[in-house]
Amino acid sequence: MEATRFKNWWLILIKGIVLIILAFVIFRHPVETLVGITLYMGIGLLLTGIVLIIAAIAARNVLENWGWRLAEGILDVFIGMMLLANPGVTAVIIPFLIGFWVAFYGILLFADAFGSKKAGFGNWWLELIAGIVTVIMGYVIAFHPVISILAITTFIGISLLIVGLFNVVLSLDIRKVNKNQTAMV
Repeated sequence: MEATRFKNWWLILIKGIVLIILAFVIFRHPVETLVGITLYMGIGLLLTGIVLIIAAIAARNVLENWGWRLAEGILDVFIGMMLLANPGVTAVIIPFLIGFWVAFYGILLFADAFGSKKAGFGNWWLELIAGIVTVIMGYVIAFHPVISILAITTFIGISLLIVGLFNVVLSLDIRKVNKNQTAMV
């Protein structure tokens, strides 16, 4: 590889340092981090809910369980609006909301499994098990909110820290390669 391709190794170093700093900010301020996540989730749920409502109504003559899809869409729109209405308060109660949403989705999977069995799908039981596990996970998320907040923000922080450290190491390796290639010329 040419040394000119690696001239800006320091940009990767800066990116790594910024990501490491961001990781420590997240570790230090988990609730504020959750407020930001809340805004993105609110927008996402609002949009997916609208799409689900439209899809359920459009498929009401084709899908036997279209009402469940409609209910999921309405729930997504409702939760999305709640998340966007007051992100600060929502960040504190988001584990409960997410837990309820996950449990509802698990119930949907559970109910849909019987429709899959009736339709003759051989792996319907996997959907049944997924529904049961999802309901259990929803319960754990909803009724252990401190653990949920810390888990969400800790995983984000750890991920950013790892990516940041990788970028720092990569930039130093690129710098070393540049020096070796320049010395050879």
